[in-house]
Amino acid sequence: MNRRRWLIHLVLRALAHRKGRTLLLLAVLAMASSLATALGIVSSSMGNRVAEEVRKYGANLIVIPESARLDIGSGGLNFGVVSEPAYLQQSLVEEALLKSGLKAGVSFHLRGALHMKDADVMVEGVNFSDIRRLFPWWQLRGNWPQVGETVVGNDLASRMKLKVGDMVELAGIANKRELRISGIVTSGGEEDALLFMALPELQQTLGLGGLVTLVRLMVTAGGDTLKTSAAALQMLIPTAKVTEVRQTARTSEGLLAKVKLLMLMVTAVVLVSAGSSVAGTMSTTVLERGKEIGLMKAMGGTRWEVMLIFCGEAAMLGVLGGVAGYLFGSVIAQFITRTVFSASADFIPWFICISLGVSLFLALLGSIGPMISVFRLDPVRSLRGE
Repeated sequence: MNRRRWLIHLVLRALAHRKGRTLLLLAVLAMASSLATALGIVSSSMGNRVAEEVRKYGANLIVIPESARLDIGSGGLNFGVVSEPAYLQQSLVEEALLKSGLKAGVSFHLRGALHMKDADVMVEGVNFSDIRRLFPWWQLRGNWPQVGETVVGNDLASRMKLKVGDMVELAGIANKRELRISGIVTSGGEEDALLFMALPELQQTLGLGGLVTLVRLMVTAGGDTLKTSAAALQMLIPTAKVTEVRQTARTSEGLLAKVKLLMLMVTAVVLVSAGSSVAGTMSTTVLERGKEIGLMKAMGGTRWEVMLIFCGEAAMLGVLGGVAGYLFGSVIAQFITRTVFSASADFIPWFICISLGVSLFLALLGSIGPMISVFRLDPVRSLRGE
């Protein structure tokens, strides 16, 4: 039998001979690594879930033109401020977004007044494909519009007595348009009082080709990263004002950060406790095997070779505990996410590396003290039972 096979055989026999302590160490290592794995998977899964939920809150950046302002008053009298309509060049914003390299969902908006049924109504031009992607909470009764169709807000439809299928004639500065109402939208916001039509159609009707009044962005970023993105975009569009809309998103991200910190602290406490348990159990094992260690040294085994045996036992326990911990941790993560968060945990195969790393670290760290004792053990005194 060569040296390596002899070492593996000796390690396996030593572990099998002390089944009770071996099972105890495996249980401790598996518990610690499974908790670290479970909390890691839950944290990662909830991070993705919160990111998805934040997207449902709508745009987190808006780009608006710097409005023309005129102060009215004389001397000590001030009658207020008059703002003239201001617009952004759609092509300028698109070019700036391309240069910035931002990963963002974009929605262009143009708002203006059109004449309908002896009254002026507020109309907003949008790209309906962008609206459906960035504003999933809109509730539509009917169908999304095709060419020559429009969508009406619920409040406006009630006030003007409009219903799905009606034809409406809208008159603007440049021309008139006759559109069919394909649906009625309810959002719970100001959109309920608006009429929506395709952006190019409204631009032509108002004679404002290529102009928009507002750009909404859903940027894939959070916290300080979002501020940096807003500042970078502001530099590229000096004639506009880039504003961050983050109240709800910040609250969600702050809560997630606190939950992750709590998970990290719980994991740290468990790892310290598990490391102490491993160290205590391994120390007891060394004391019980004093004569065995002295006999191996007396038969010609060097201190390093004897230490290698104990190191091999710790490594094998660490690998077995890590594999068991990953399996149990995945099950625990699924249970936590389904019970507490009513969601399904993500399957993350590479977390087995974390589980193995935690288990091996604890096993080897807890064996440092006992291995030092083995290194210093005098074979003569140990064989005498001293």
